[in-house]
Amino acid sequence: MKETLNLLPIEGKPALVTRRSKTYYLFFGLTVYIVIILSLWFFNIIETKRLDSEIKKLNSQKAELQQKILPTAPPTPTAVPAEKEILNAIKRVPPWSSILSEISLIVPGEVWLSSIESKEDKGIRRMNIKGFSTTQLGVANLISALEASHYFYAVEIVFSQKGEKHISFELRAKLRWT
Repeated sequence: MKETLNLLPIEGKPALVTRRSKTYYLFFGLTVYIVIILSLWFFNIIETKRLDSEIKKLNSQKAELQQKILPTAPPTPTAVPAEKEILNAIKRVPPWSSILSEISLIVPGEVWLSSIESKEDKGIRRMNIKGFSTTQLGVANLISALEASHYFYAVEIVFSQKGEKHISFELRAKLRWT
């Protein structure tokens, strides 16, 4: 007695042959693909060697031409080096943190400032200071303190006007920081 039973029709056996032929086509296609990739890789290697030889030839021509060119004198520096430009810029700009710190120290207690403006006019930096005071003596003390400071000179009163509760004023001073 037979232990296995084959239920496939007899016509099904030739189908195995067609599957084998499909695998042959697969292997053939894979072989063609590998041959194409290898030929392209080989062509790339040959082209790279050809380009390397051309680059060497051009580099040697470049060296010959550079030897033929007469050495020129180094260009004279017309521009100021960056460090000197920075130092010059620093010299032109007042040290605002120090100046404002000085102002905050010398303003009397009965005086408060509303605005501080700085303008440069014909190479001279001027500072306009506007504010309020409870007394005329406070304005006078501020002027004396500004003149005593090493940052300010030629302090003048632009105006001083007495209001109901306080005195408004504007001062102009020249600024010295160097």
